[in-house]
Amino acid sequence: MNNNQPLLVIWWPKVLDQTRAEEEGRMIRLRYDVLARSGDKLHGGEEALNKLPKDMPCLVLVNPTEVGLFAVTPPKLTGNKLQEALPFLVEPYLLNEPEENHVSLWPNLPKHQGGAKLAAVLGKTRARNIVSTCAQQGLKLAGISCETLRECTGNEGVAWLSGQDFILVDGIDTPLLTPASQTAVLKVMLQRRLQQPGTPLIELNNNDYVWLNNLAGAATGENKIRANARIPIEPLPKLLNKSLLNADELRKMGMRPMANQAGLRKLFAPTLALLTVAVLGLNALAFKIESANAAVEAQIAETYSQALPNTPMVADPLLLIEREKRNLNAGLDTSNSHGASALLHEVGLAMEQAPFNSMVDFAWAENTLSVRFNASVSEDQQGNALQKLKARRLEAKWLIGAQSNLPVLQVKKGGAR
Repeated sequence: MNNNQPLLVIWWPKVLDQTRAEEEGRMIRLRYDVLARSGDKLHGGEEALNKLPKDMPCLVLVNPTEVGLFAVTPPKLTGNKLQEALPFLVEPYLLNEPEENHVSLWPNLPKHQGGAKLAAVLGKTRARNIVSTCAQQGLKLAGISCETLRECTGNEGVAWLSGQDFILVDGIDTPLLTPASQTAVLKVMLQRRLQQPGTPLIELNNNDYVWLNNLAGAATGENKIRANARIPIEPLPKLLNKSLLNADELRKMGMRPMANQAGLRKLFAPTLALLTVAVLGLNALAFKIESANAAVEAQIAETYSQALPNTPMVADPLLLIEREKRNLNAGLDTSNSHGASALLHEVGLAMEQAPFNSMVDFAWAENTLSVRFNASVSEDQQGNALQKLKARRLEAKWLIGAQSNLPVLQVKKGGAR
């Protein structure tokens, strides 16, 4: 790969948006930039996937909500032994089995008081889907990374708007990711972050600073945010060195390495063509098996994001809900959304003996949470859940869905405790 060649950077859509496009038979549209290796933008915009340039190396940036970031203290291992241990180091935070994830470790937390490093987690199923799609469209995939892995190049922290997300990186704790549209959540999360001991000055470019200052106002607090014509953060091409999948993993998935191969290209062209056909054939078989799971995962991601918009769907839901519960107890229960989160937490604890993935969906209306389960939930489990919820001074009852004929648990807050 020529290090002076421009780089195509693609912001990959969420799995839900990609699945919907495939189901509707339309080509997904992607945000993209063509950058010089210095990071300067040559041109960009939004384009259909099949119309993106195919004559330059491509860096895919996975949606930050689909990459789990955790501050961890790695064991005293190196090389392959460390790489094999990483999935089990983050196992308490994972929803699936450790072996079903790509886990990488980065020194992105130089100011962390405990000396932790940043562990990044990407599901292998999602990675295979991205690689397969890039291969089908003929893109020269050079790496898969995430924008939240960018590092500050100075002593200050950095924040910026990227698409629909607000991202803050300070080197002290894991990057802060908040939907820009969730203004109430953004104000609270930003204020909490700036009040942490040792938080450095946060710099934004002039446009983002004006937007945030108009939005957050006093929430910025203590003059810890300032504008800068050019914020101190590494350029996007540097993320080629922070790929969530290494070159060997990409090669195993059917992507040829992005090395200088001009002299060998003609010799290997027929072999690579046969390998591509074989990989696509295997992907077609795998897609039949994974299609049912994809629909369920998409529904889980959509409903979960409605209740916990600021929590990535990577860790165990009960752990994430427990963390949200701590936020509520700290005085952040100021909206119906948080009310739903609190009741969802109680339901999660009450239904801890229910089969895995037995929850189908939930809804929030008139201060009542309605949670629909599949038929695998037994009557004994339903009865035990009612007892636990009533012991928590909550009004709860089981209904049968009018259309689905599935059990529905309705919960709302009872009298004063």
